[in-house]
Amino acid sequence: MSDDPSFDDSDETPEEPVPVETIDLTDARKYKRSRDKVAREVQENESFWRAVLKEKAGRREIWRLIALEGRAFNTDFACGPTGFPNAEATWHNLGRQQWALRLYHDLLRIDPDGVRQMHADHDGRWPKRAGS
Repeated sequence: MSDDPSFDDSDETPEEPVPVETIDLTDARKYKRSRDKVAREVQENESFWRAVLKEKAGRREIWRLIALEGRAFNTDFACGPTGFPNAEATWHNLGRQQWALRLYHDLLRIDPDGVRQMHADHDGRWPKRAGS
């Protein structure tokens, strides 16, 4: 028992699990529809990212997410105030970097020219294109 009035120890029924959609591989029509749906969603996702990289503001925001927030192109080792390495923070930084690199590599696969333009716009180490 707790003296906290907000503590509720009543027996609640557990929530019903969310059903997972499964595909009946023995039904050729359902399998084809499912495969077509996945292919259409991949096409829509890639079209979305191409449209984002086509716009100057989109390239700026993606650069902010990948390079500045995700620190994809940096290797950060965290230290505490005494200068002693902080392993947990270093692992956190690595996870953030890996997420940013995954996004970067997906974009590079989808639209290499858009990524190249993003670098030209925002990466000081990148050579400027003629007319930029």
